[in-house]
Amino acid sequence: MSRLKVYSRLAFLFSLYYYIVLLPWQVKWLPITLGIMLTGLFWLLETDFKSKFKTLIVNRYAWLLFLSYGFVLIGSFYTSEPNQAHKELFSKIPLIVWPLLLGSKKMYPEKTMRQIFRLFIFSAVLLVIGSFGFAIYRYFQTANPEVFYFSELLVLSKVPPHYLGMYVTFAYALLLYHLLRGSPFFKGSWTNIIILVLLALAVIFIWVRMQYLLFIIVNAYILVQYLKAKRGLKVALASLASLVVAFSLLLVAIPGSRSRLVDTYHELRSFEQMIENKQTNPRKFLWREGFKVIGENFWWGVGTGSENTALNQKLEKVDAIFWDGSQTYQLHEMKFNYHNSFLQVFAANGIFAFLIFVAILILPFFGSAHHPYRTELRIFLILSILSFFTESMLQRQAGVLFFTFFYSLLVLQRMPKEIRK
Repeated sequence: MSRLKVYSRLAFLFSLYYYIVLLPWQVKWLPITLGIMLTGLFWLLETDFKSKFKTLIVNRYAWLLFLSYGFVLIGSFYTSEPNQAHKELFSKIPLIVWPLLLGSKKMYPEKTMRQIFRLFIFSAVLLVIGSFGFAIYRYFQTANPEVFYFSELLVLSKVPPHYLGMYVTFAYALLLYHLLRGSPFFKGSWTNIIILVLLALAVIFIWVRMQYLLFIIVNAYILVQYLKAKRGLKVALASLASLVVAFSLLLVAIPGSRSRLVDTYHELRSFEQMIENKQTNPRKFLWREGFKVIGENFWWGVGTGSENTALNQKLEKVDAIFWDGSQTYQLHEMKFNYHNSFLQVFAANGIFAFLIFVAILILPFFGSAHHPYRTELRIFLILSILSFFTESMLQRQAGVLFFTFFYSLLVLQRMPKEIRK
């Protein structure tokens, strides 16, 4: 093997490390997209294109991602919003790039996979520590408790709270699973436990309600699986119940998360109609009107980039009034998206794009029984699917970068060879 190939492979790997470290931050002055460009460059310098093509051509999961981008491209030809379509085509390029770069390479050894996971967790924890530290500093300057919550807490990162909440939950799940199986990512049990506590607190203070539920689901999946094998089902369920109670008490004890729970209570009891001047969650109306858009454009959708315009035209007829903390507003004034990735894809590009999207998320479950990273893969898919139900995660770069990278790493790279075909 020539020196150029050897150095290119090493440079490719370090470009991946650069990307994964910047993923939770995504700051403008150190662009994460540079990591994608560098990996692409060194992928080209590695050559071995015949071998790469042979590996890629039998990888059906890579072709599903390519097809998904193809529908986005086709939808750009009949959209009523060409400028928005061009933005989406650019932001969703990772649907092609990561499958190409990772789906065409031989499987990375366990040492490399662990290093990728470790760097992701380390970067997420570093951001959490920095965010809490900066929030404490700001609190002493302003005496404003809001600096500890939601976007105010995350001013050091360019990743929106709903996305970063998913990142943090995934980092927590990776760390917990490997700690319990006796292969911790960091030296010292207490170091790993302290990091777990920090990540759990971050989930609470990031203030995204779906991540509260996902935090419980992640712990249920990992703890019950581990303790059932070690101590039996009764101990496993009792331990899970204790954790859920402790987590719930924390949610109630912390003012910010308590207010989110109170909001949820009012939204649920006001689902059918306003009660005590409290309105239900906007998603009720977004999803209802979104289904109407889909019903009128079932086969091909309204076109890439046009789906939000079509939705907001429907929302003009919704007379529900909401409060944003300072004034009232109606839904059409805010230019909402569907707050659901499945509806977003269906409305934009139609039934076939929707079915491809569902296949991307569901098919790996059926082939994961002998997957070397079965638990990590399933947790990633569960986090993605449930997060996609309440947010249009792939409408923002932060969602596309996270999903395409880990999907390509865990599915395209790691599926057993016979399942790839």
